[in-house]
Amino acid sequence: MTLPSQNPRALGIFSLGLMAISSIAYAKNNHAELDLFADINIEELLNITVSSASGLNETLRNAPAAMVIVSAKDISQRGYRSIEDVLMNLPGFDNSITYGNSNLTSYQRGYRTPFTQRTLVLLNGIVDNHLWTQEASLTSTYPISNIDRIEILYGPASAVYGANAFSGVINIITKQAAQTLKNEHIQTVKVSKGSFNSDSIELSLAGASQAWQYNLSANLLQSDEPDIDDFAPWGYLSNEMLSNRAIWGPIVADQSLAQQCASDACPQRGYKHNYGQYHDSSRNWGLLADASYNNFTAGLILWQLNNGYGVYYPSDRAQPGSAWQRNSKQYYLKHYGQLTSQLKTKTLALYRENRLWGDWAEAYPVNPDLNTQNVLSAVSLSKWNSISNSWLVQQDYEWQRSEQLTFSAGLKYQEKSLTKAYEVCGYWEGSFCSTSTLSGVVLSTETSISKPSNPAYKMPADNLIKIKDKGLYLQGIWQLAQWRLNAGARYDHNSIYGSTVNPRLSAIHFLSDKSTLKLIYGEAFQEPSAAQLWGGWNGRAANENLKPEQVKNLELIYMYQQPNWLHDFSLFSARYDDVIKEEAENAGHRQNYGFEYRGQFKFDNPWYRHSAISGHIYYTYTKALSSVSYDHNIAAWVGEGIEQCALLTPTTYNPCQDQNIDVGDIAPHKINANLNIPLHKRLNLNIGANWVSSKKLYLRNPLRDQQQDNASYLTLDTNLNYQIDNLLVGVRIKNLLDKQHYHSGVEAASSGNDFSQRSQGWHNSLIPQVGRNFVLSITMTF
Repeated sequence: MTLPSQNPRALGIFSLGLMAISSIAYAKNNHAELDLFADINIEELLNITVSSASGLNETLRNAPAAMVIVSAKDISQRGYRSIEDVLMNLPGFDNSITYGNSNLTSYQRGYRTPFTQRTLVLLNGIVDNHLWTQEASLTSTYPISNIDRIEILYGPASAVYGANAFSGVINIITKQAAQTLKNEHIQTVKVSKGSFNSDSIELSLAGASQAWQYNLSANLLQSDEPDIDDFAPWGYLSNEMLSNRAIWGPIVADQSLAQQCASDACPQRGYKHNYGQYHDSSRNWGLLADASYNNFTAGLILWQLNNGYGVYYPSDRAQPGSAWQRNSKQYYLKHYGQLTSQLKTKTLALYRENRLWGDWAEAYPVNPDLNTQNVLSAVSLSKWNSISNSWLVQQDYEWQRSEQLTFSAGLKYQEKSLTKAYEVCGYWEGSFCSTSTLSGVVLSTETSISKPSNPAYKMPADNLIKIKDKGLYLQGIWQLAQWRLNAGARYDHNSIYGSTVNPRLSAIHFLSDKSTLKLIYGEAFQEPSAAQLWGGWNGRAANENLKPEQVKNLELIYMYQQPNWLHDFSLFSARYDDVIKEEAENAGHRQNYGFEYRGQFKFDNPWYRHSAISGHIYYTYTKALSSVSYDHNIAAWVGEGIEQCALLTPTTYNPCQDQNIDVGDIAPHKINANLNIPLHKRLNLNIGANWVSSKKLYLRNPLRDQQQDNASYLTLDTNLNYQIDNLLVGVRIKNLLDKQHYHSGVEAASSGNDFSQRSQGWHNSLIPQVGRNFVLSITMTF
């Protein structure tokens, strides 16, 4: 570990944090101690207020969905640093951490897709999935110490949220000053230092009076990220490959040849480092702010990720040290109205802009040889860019007709201006570049390579498409003595793919004051992303004829409360049609089945009687079946839903029949457990365990054809907090037992594992994970 005194960047961050902490040591403090050990009774868990299931405030018991709530106390006790940390400990998610810019690819309820697109991510009810790719950035995007709670909803919710609330919803709800402060201000500073030379700082400011409030939070994370020796071994993660002149040619030319390519500045340079070695430095920041006066709120959501590519790609095809960036800018106005004693309104006007851009150093194998003189690549240095924006106006109504009957309705109008083709300069001939028409590809035998031109920052008008979205929903809730009925439907019209109607029906029966039964039916649709419709390039197809995906989900939920336990069971069946796979094709249907158990407990504490031992046990069973499969012998997709299946000629089966085969990358069994033990008035220990069973790999993965599974693994994480008045010191250790393990490859996962040859495809078949690592944090509230 590099000490702060040995690193100017770390010293600067720690100095800022320590100055803030030392300055407030003399300040008058009128606030109570941090509420680290506050308990909530098991009986109160069912009555926690949530808002994500129906778009209305209701108790967890009344919500027409399977849900998990992660509170601010949970975040603190478990030492979470990002939304990624949260998802790794949730039921119903299969995750692959690739580090780099995408960092986490997550599949909710067994729906394996190329990216994290089918879960809708909201920040205080505002959609934050990327406009162009629809991908959710579930990493150090938001200041996590300012989160009040995270509501995770399972199952489709298009009846309330429209497009892309497909597999579920994650609603991140931040702290609001008006809920806790009266004519006062509060400030929080959190500084952290961790493995891989990682430094971060978070700042939060909040204040409120009777008529106004303000909330501001910001975070900055800088890290070298894991080095190549920190990962489990993987043959296509190799400095030898990254520096191989035969593979990379002028991109990693020796310094001794600099006089021959001085104009190109060989060796070429990625983000902060020369190409030819593994690097994956990151610099991520986020800023959330809002100010309210009476019923009006103005706010902004800003964040930017600056990373390399991590272990996403094999080392013989991509230099991970290239800079890749994505950002989000959202500016909004809200108004809450009370037209009558029974009628409430909420108005939202929002402008947002998303950009995705960066550098890419590629070596395309001309032949598969790796250890002979025949090694040859087509190499290129290219620059990429997409930029999109939208305007949104949304109007919601809530009418409390009586104590038993509530109606809600809403209107939405959105105009999007989206990039069509990726702007790519310095790449293969035929790529769209508004500033140059030259190809940047040369053979690895060349001694120099040209620098690519920079794409235009403002996307040319002829590479933009205008899309209009309109939506209308209506929902009714009828509360009877022992029943709560919810019926809703939403109509959406898109100027590209037309109209769709999605209903949701639920019946909740209160068997007793401790026992609840829920039956839920819902439908949803997932619109094709602009990146898949038009954003193709030499390495990935686009398809303007893609149809939206459809899902129909039926679910039975049973909740039972005991004095020390809350048991929550879900049994679901989901049918997916017009599935979009990584080649931008609609490919048949899938049928997913699952069972989830979400148990929370609380028991008397023998060490510290004033605060209970608490925790959870989650179990997930998932079966994901596909009507299509990949035949590695003929290198083609087959099965019901493949358009050209009749032209294929396998000899042992009908290539157009329903394959009914395991999709892969979805573990049939998962257990997430957490135990929180207050050891003393000021000392708290938290232990988390995650077990993932062995699982078949994705159908396209060459290792699947070799009958190789991804092995099961168990990881333990621990966090120790020590509290002194308003000062909280935390030490978190991830992968405590230093367990060597692998996550499944993403997208096509097609590299294979014959490390004596060039990789077979662009994405690593397995993703090696890092060993034991830690972070130390200091939080001060004043």
